[in-house]
Amino acid sequence: MQEQIEFGNDETKSHQSNTSPQPREESAFIGQQSARIGKLLSDDDISPQVTTLLPDGSHIAKLFHGSAQDQCDHLLSHYAPQQFRMIYWDPPFFTGRHHQAERGEFSDEWPNLSTYLAWIKSHMELWIPYLAENGFLVVHCDWHAGHYIKVIGDEVMGWDNFRNEVIWHYTGRRQSARLRINSKHDTLFIWAKSAAATFTPVFDPWDRDEYVRMKKQVVHRDEEGHEWIWGHRGKGQSHAYRIYLEEVVGRGRAIDSVWDIPIINTSAKERVGYPTQKPFQLMARLTELCTEPEDWVWDPMMGSGTTLVAAISKGRHAFGGDSNAEALRLTQMRLGDLSNS
Repeated sequence: MQEQIEFGNDETKSHQSNTSPQPREESAFIGQQSARIGKLLSDDDISPQVTTLLPDGSHIAKLFHGSAQDQCDHLLSHYAPQQFRMIYWDPPFFTGRHHQAERGEFSDEWPNLSTYLAWIKSHMELWIPYLAENGFLVVHCDWHAGHYIKVIGDEVMGWDNFRNEVIWHYTGRRQSARLRINSKHDTLFIWAKSAAATFTPVFDPWDRDEYVRMKKQVVHRDEEGHEWIWGHRGKGQSHAYRIYLEEVVGRGRAIDSVWDIPIINTSAKERVGYPTQKPFQLMARLTELCTEPEDWVWDPMMGSGTTLVAAISKGRHAFGGDSNAEALRLTQMRLGDLSNS
C-alpha cells in the first residue's frame, strides 16, 4: 500500500498527514483502575483543547480543537470507554477537488483510490472503542466511493451489524444528461455496535385526506363523531378492527429509507458559508432516529457544527472536534445562538 502523503489539516474533510492512524485496541480499557475509568463525559474537562458549553442551560456541548486522532487520545486518557450512542462521520467523498467556501476550505484530492480507502478504514476503526454497545455509527458519503465504504464498514463493524442504507434525496438545478444523469442524493450508511442497538421510531406528518385516499375505504363515524375505517387481518378478515383516523394521522407515517430533505439554498438563513454544510433537518432526524434524550453524540470532523446544534436542540449532549479553528468558532457561535432563541 502506498505511503500516505501529506495533505495538511486532517479534519472537516481534510486528511491525516504522513501516516494513517492506528486503531485503538478495546482491550486497552480492560482491567485499568484509574480515575479516568470512572470519569464521564459530563464531568469537567480542564484541557485547553476543550471548550465546554451549556447552550440550552442543561445539555452539554464539548468542542475539541484537534484532529480525529487527538480526540481519540483525549477520550482514551480522560474518560470511561463506550459512551457515545451515535457517532456521525462525514468524511471526504473522493471528489478529487479542493472545496472552498466563504468560511472554510478543505482538500479532497488523493493520489489514488487505494490511499483514500486505507484512510477511510483506519479512521473508521478509530471510532469503535468509543461507541456504546447500543450505539450506531453513521457514515455519510455519495456516489464517488460509497459502495467501497459499505464493504469496508461491513468488515470493520460486522456485516450482521449493518442496519440501513438511507438515501438523502434533495432537489436542485438539473441539466440534460448525455454522459451521466443528475445525481441528487447522498447516502448514509448506518451500522449498530451490537444487537442491543435499537432505533427510536420517527414519523413524518401524514395528511388525513392522503391517508384516506391510500386506504380507499369508506370513512365511518362512531357515536361520538370520531372518524374510523376498517382494519384488515388478512383474507376473510377485512372488518377485523377499527382504525381511528385521528390516532393514525396524529402519530404520522413511519419514515422509510429515502429522506426527501432540501439542501441549504444560497439565500437560506441557516447557511453559514462553510463547505459541505448539512441541513439541520437532516441531522435532527438522524439524531432522533439513532439516539434518545440525554444520550451523547460525537462528530469527530464537525465542520460547521450542524451535528452538535441538532443534538443539543433535540435534548442530547454533544462532543465534536475539528482541527480547523474557524470550525470551532463557527460552531460555538451557532450553539450560542441556541441560548438566544
